[in-house]
Amino acid sequence: MKRMTRVFAVLLLSCCHLVLVNLQQLSWTPIYVGSNNQVDLWTQGSHGCQCNHEPARQDCACCVPQGGCQCGALAPNRCAQCGLEQHCTNMCNITIKADLLLARSNSTFGQIKSPALSGPASCWYTLDPGYNRRVELQVYRLVNTGHFNGSSCVSGYLELMDSFGQGTGPRICGQNERLTPPVVMFADRESALLNFRIDETTSRSQFLAYFSFTTLTDNHGLAFRPKGGRRIEHTACDWLYQDFSCKKDSCVLASPGFPGIYGSNIYCKYHITTSSVHTKVRLQFLALSMPLNNCGTHYINVYQGPSSNSPLVTTICDKSKKEYTFPGPNVLLEFRAGAAIPPYDYTGFVSTIDFIDDVMAKPPTSTVPAPAVVPSSPSVSTPRDSKYDEPCRVTIKSTDTKSGHFDLRGNQNWKTNCTIRFVGKTPEIVQLSLFNYVLKNPSCQSFIEVYDGPDVKTKYRTKKLCGPIEKHARDTDGRFRQRQMFVSTESEMTLFVRRSTAATQNEEAEFLDGAYNFFNELEKGTLQPETLCDVNYYGLSSSSRGKLKQPGTEQTFWNVEGQMRCSQNLFPAANQSVSVKIISLNKLSSDLCYTECGDGGCRCVKNSTSVVDQLFVMSTKGDILSCICGDFQAEWLPVTVKSWSPINLVYSISKYSWSSKGFEYTAEYTYKDDTVCGYRVINQHTGILESPMIIRESPLNFYYHQDCTWLLDSNVERHLTIEIGSSQSRPCSAWNISVHEYSEKADDRAGPELYTFCSREKNLTNTLPWQMNIVVIKLRAMTQTPPQYYIKWRSEIDRVRLSGSTAHTRAASGSTKPTNSFFVIIFFALIFTFYVNQSKNS
Repeated sequence: MKRMTRVFAVLLLSCCHLVLVNLQQLSWTPIYVGSNNQVDLWTQGSHGCQCNHEPARQDCACCVPQGGCQCGALAPNRCAQCGLEQHCTNMCNITIKADLLLARSNSTFGQIKSPALSGPASCWYTLDPGYNRRVELQVYRLVNTGHFNGSSCVSGYLELMDSFGQGTGPRICGQNERLTPPVVMFADRESALLNFRIDETTSRSQFLAYFSFTTLTDNHGLAFRPKGGRRIEHTACDWLYQDFSCKKDSCVLASPGFPGIYGSNIYCKYHITTSSVHTKVRLQFLALSMPLNNCGTHYINVYQGPSSNSPLVTTICDKSKKEYTFPGPNVLLEFRAGAAIPPYDYTGFVSTIDFIDDVMAKPPTSTVPAPAVVPSSPSVSTPRDSKYDEPCRVTIKSTDTKSGHFDLRGNQNWKTNCTIRFVGKTPEIVQLSLFNYVLKNPSCQSFIEVYDGPDVKTKYRTKKLCGPIEKHARDTDGRFRQRQMFVSTESEMTLFVRRSTAATQNEEAEFLDGAYNFFNELEKGTLQPETLCDVNYYGLSSSSRGKLKQPGTEQTFWNVEGQMRCSQNLFPAANQSVSVKIISLNKLSSDLCYTECGDGGCRCVKNSTSVVDQLFVMSTKGDILSCICGDFQAEWLPVTVKSWSPINLVYSISKYSWSSKGFEYTAEYTYKDDTVCGYRVINQHTGILESPMIIRESPLNFYYHQDCTWLLDSNVERHLTIEIGSSQSRPCSAWNISVHEYSEKADDRAGPELYTFCSREKNLTNTLPWQMNIVVIKLRAMTQTPPQYYIKWRSEIDRVRLSGSTAHTRAASGSTKPTNSFFVIIFFALIFTFYVNQSKNS
């Protein structure tokens, strides 16, 4: 048999069909079992060479010059690929590593010829491509490997799976199949597992395949390489395509394994996003090959939005048209495939993506929803510097609109310079988000300046962005870039944008667009820097009572999508308590979660690990105090949590988008002067703490959250005894009191826990170790019934510890730090010695 010059045929994509060429170069021995002198890829003859295992013999198999190794004494008339010769007689349940093959045989391809199995039986083959390589597999022959029952393979199959347990191709089966063209499958995520399984009684079951490990960057291999897209981590086959990745050339997407056959029962999502509402998406299918007359199980759904809950635009299957155009900013392709259907000659699809900017559709100065844009009045102050003189001046006032979207593309007055002023009223601040901008001219000839104030005076400038620079609404992972947000200190903010005269010939060459929001801090809290929607309410500066509602309706949320979490943080002063009352809430229609309310608060019980919509109150330490989700009972409302320490009302949305916002709720907060709980330092050697009198509130779901801390500080070395008692019998989860060692490193000085008291113990007395004269006592409670307790303590002098034996013991133990008691003893000993000596002298 002539040495095989090429193991794999070249698959070419031409006229939307998969063509197999050079078949004469791809030959193999028909499967024939029962002879140990079978000629294969690595054997030139069954004898005629010196035997490596027994040099005196000259009747061993003849290997190819490179890459083939003799099988040894077990099969002297056969050779195998170097690196696999140990599997000559039984190529089953093995691992094939690309690095080992390359080192031993100088090849990263080879042949898998399974042994003849008498079913039921199975074999597995782990294909390890190593770093930056993929697995390519071609299956040519099946013998007694199950059969197709009309919907799936039964009694046996051959399947290639990736390292995530996902099938990269279908389960293929057949009784006596010579597959021409071969069934081609690919796996490009770490190692792959080839499973060969026979579940019925057979006399001989076998398959023949070729494998290859090729680099992911090799453009001449068989597998399809996506262009412009990014695989989404922790998913089987989801991709993200963004407009700024495909500005120069078209992006390309395809079904898994293209141009090989795709797998069975797969579900892939292709997210296509734009950075502007003016951008459209055009899809052109270069190849569309699915099983005929199976549109119910093999199809592509296209949604106008980021998820399958968005409106369905069209369904594409075997005979659909080849070109589509959709508006942005989000388009979702959802590819679903059912069971594999013989003959295995379909390859899925490949499509190009083009992003088209619809300039004619833009309004002159703003985008949807259109803000009221008023030309600047003559009274508006303008700088004398000529570099700021421009005819493009826009003023946006909060009296006309509270939030909106601005876009300088399409502004006919923007030649070189443009100024946008945002004018609010006290106590409003301006929240500004820059979605997209492109500045191409070097050396800061093009720039964007942000001024915290009513004009462009230099002393007010907070940021200058110099060209060349480029930013898009989404990063490469498809997430909104929050850090490009600016907040004014008072009620006005100014944007100044300059581009060079060369850019005026093509207004799309340099541009800027974004969103604004006039934020009333007296009503909505203090907006936190570097966040999209987290706000703080302080007991000393905020109103003593106010309303809380869901965020996400402002234009600054226009291009936010996916999971969203906003926190409204309430900070009572040292002598205050704060109450949060959830008054109304839309039912969250989800069977993934339901709400239970009891003595310890309401809790969300999830039926899965999926993220669900929920509204919850939590402590600043991360403990969830009450949570509402799913199909809750309306009569449970209102739910109130009263706390003497900071708490947060957290609004969590599993899938937010501008077209499909989260649920609505209303709540209110109240600050009251209250000294029930807090942080106290106590220096008395003896004392008692008793629970304050708290009048039980009447509503059904009214809960008390207490996180109290007492620092007992005794500066003398005494034995400290602490007695804790209660007349209640409540579980530890309702409330408990813990005693801790003192620690300088902890913020509240609470170190390792010594012990915990629960009310069911009724009474607990502990004498702490000698010299532990500073401890921290903490009360934690979350319950409908206020806790009742008392804490007594006393510190007593230990006479035994002051004796000389104790001092001797300390010296013997190696202690180098003398105590106060030690110095007292020495002092009296010296005085006694002095008087004795005086008496003798007398």
